[in-house]
Amino acid sequence: MMGDSKNQLKDGAILVGWIAGIIVVASLAWFFTQPLRSGLLLRNVNRVLEESGDSRRLGEPVSPGWYSLKLTGSAASGSFYEGKKVFIFTFIGEGTFFPCAAVVAPGGTVEEYIALNNYGEKILRQIPPEVLKVYTRRIEGKKS
Repeated sequence: MMGDSKNQLKDGAILVGWIAGIIVVASLAWFFTQPLRSGLLLRNVNRVLEESGDSRRLGEPVSPGWYSLKLTGSAASGSFYEGKKVFIFTFIGEGTFFPCAAVVAPGGTVEEYIALNNYGEKILRQIPPEVLKVYTRRIEGKKS
């Protein structure tokens, strides 16, 4: 009887150790591959802009607080880039995710949205203005 509870405790500790180890390894991989992931995103977005005939190009990634640290949560769900300040994020339209870019003015207001694939272009034209306003408020960091 006593041996069973020790084995259960030991098995539970081993399971918790494995889970903690996996989380630590995944976190380290996420942290140390950030420059690689940012570079790939930068290159792919610039390629899409070039193929669509857009003359704008992204520069290096920047900190999300570049316009006064007033973001409310969008920093965790996207990336800001230099050049014309652009916020790259995932847009959800008609139940499907697609990559999107929001061009942000120096004052921190969203000027326009650019879909980064063909499906996104089609869906972005059909998105109701109210939904775009929600995304705009979140990117601009407004709480209302």
